[in-house]
Amino acid sequence: MALMSETPQGLQKQIDVLSEFCVERQLVINVSKTKVVVFEKLCSAVPEFTYRGTTIERVQSFKYLGLELHSTIGMAVAIAKLTIAGKKALFALRRRCNDLNITDPEVMCQLFDSLVCPVLSYACEVWTGCTRAKGLQQAEQVHRMFLRGILGVNKTTSTFVVLGEFGRYPLEYFWWQQTLKYYDRLHESTPDRLLYCAYQT
Repeated sequence: MALMSETPQGLQKQIDVLSEFCVERQLVINVSKTKVVVFEKLCSAVPEFTYRGTTIERVQSFKYLGLELHSTIGMAVAIAKLTIAGKKALFALRRRCNDLNITDPEVMCQLFDSLVCPVLSYACEVWTGCTRAKGLQQAEQVHRMFLRGILGVNKTTSTFVVLGEFGRYPLEYFWWQQTLKYYDRLHESTPDRLLYCAYQT
């Protein structure tokens, strides 16, 4: 569960309401695993947040639903972690292709789209629109590395030439496509849906 507020007072009030809810239903919150992240440009002092008298630890970053959220540098950490995970998935794909003697570029591209692209694109609907171009290029490098590896060319080879050879587009196109589709779903949601209410806020 994630609680969000624009003010310290608002967040503490939400925590107190959660506490009452849990007491009434005999639920237990593990405070040691509960963290507070304050999103701001520069780290500043804020009041301590408590749950039934116990202070909740404030951290610089926290992984929520597999996405690393950082208090001051936005989605940069999340993109970096996804890039690392994407490289691991790519190395595993290469190793498996070698083991099975798969050399057909078309088949390898299909495997990349099925096994590596989902790793690199995880939650792209959330981070594409709020990430600088440099961050997007960082994740895109995994795609380029894969294609150049198939062609056997060095990293200075023109990206347009490499993509054109395979008839592929940068992954950023896919990320923006997914983001716009998500925006359309939000925009077309009905007022009785919680997602719609959150979007309007």
